[in-house]
Amino acid sequence: MKKGMLLKGLIGILLLYPVYSQAITLSAYLQVKQLLTQDNPANKQLESVTQAYLNGIANGFNFYAVSVRLHNEGNDFKPLYCPPKKVEQNGDFMVEHIDAYLDKHPIVKQKQKDAPIELVYILALQDAYPCDK
Repeated sequence: MKKGMLLKGLIGILLLYPVYSQAITLSAYLQVKQLLTQDNPANKQLESVTQAYLNGIANGFNFYAVSVRLHNEGNDFKPLYCPPKKVEQNGDFMVEHIDAYLDKHPIVKQKQKDAPIELVYILALQDAYPCDK
C-alpha cells in the first residue's frame, strides 16, 4: 500500500514538475527508469506519463531538425546535429540514444546529474549524428 501511495505521489510530482521547472534532470530520468523496472501495477500510469513527456521532447527535436534542414539549405549554418533525412524521433528513439550515450560516457551520470534531460539528449544526438561539414 505504501508503495502505491509513493508511486502515485511520484506521478503527481512528475506531472507538476514541468510547471515549476524547465525540465526533468538526468538523475530524475534515471530514477524513473529504475522505478519502471519494478513489478508494480501502478507502473502502467507512470510509463504512460513518462512516454508522453519523452514523446513531446523528441517531437520538438524532430521539428527542429526538419525546420533547420528546410530553412538553411545552401547556407553555412551548422545545426546542433545532423540526423539522416528519414529519422523520426519519438520517446523510444530518445531513450535509446540517451542510454547509448550514457553507456558510452558513464561519467556523465555523475558530472551532469542535475542537467536537464534535453541537454543530455542534445549531447547524445551530437554523438550519434555529428555534423562533419
